[in-house]
Amino acid sequence: MTHFRSATPLPPHGRRAVAAVELALLMPLLALLLIGIWEMARMIEIQQILSNAAREGARQAATGELTNAQVKDVVQQYIANQGLSTSNLDLNVWNQTRSGDVSKAQNLDELHVTVSIPAADVRWVMLYLVTEPSSKIQAEAVWMSVKDKEYPDPQDPAIE
Repeated sequence: MTHFRSATPLPPHGRRAVAAVELALLMPLLALLLIGIWEMARMIEIQQILSNAAREGARQAATGELTNAQVKDVVQQYIANQGLSTSNLDLNVWNQTRSGDVSKAQNLDELHVTVSIPAADVRWVMLYLVTEPSSKIQAEAVWMSVKDKEYPDPQDPAIE
């Protein structure tokens, strides 16, 4: 005797709502993973903003036309324009070669700009669960001064 199968499959018994249960079990893990990715992307974004701000400050300092305070203002303005708070910003500008103000730099002096901000000031969600309260995001830029050398005036009779 031959048995023929039905042309329409019968619904499986005992498998109702399995997908909903699986989703309910995995959803917290997926949400935690997505929030972690989101927060890490935010930290990378902040690191890039600080790096660009330090580089812009060092570029301005390399001209020799700005003082340390003016370079700090440039960096703070750059960070504020990106929508970050500058209230807890730690910012240092110095001439490594001559230990002084960057405005007194001579040609090829090494100029440093460092900037850091507490991670707590820029986090969006639960980063405090995996970092220390005192964690900081920081960046540094090192440039060489490109201050022009003074050349004698060709009209000066003392040259001849």
